[in-house]
Amino acid sequence: YTTLFRSDEIEIAVQINGKTKTVISIAKDIAKEDAIAAGKAALGDKLSGNIIKEIYVPGRIINIVAK
Repeated sequence: YTTLFRSDEIEIAVQINGKTKTVISIAKDIAKEDAIAAGKAALGDKLSGNIIKEIYVPGRIINIVAK
């Protein structure tokens, strides 16, 4: 008898310009906008400059391209 533990949350990396800065836990079925907002909130003061592009790969990463 085995019990499978399934979580509705996943851990994904938050990157700035392709470099991982932190890892956050978010819901598996989170909307793209909410995932990016959570990533930005987790980065806090590490995020500076103009944001050029925001990339969210569901279940994988959030990458924020800044200049």
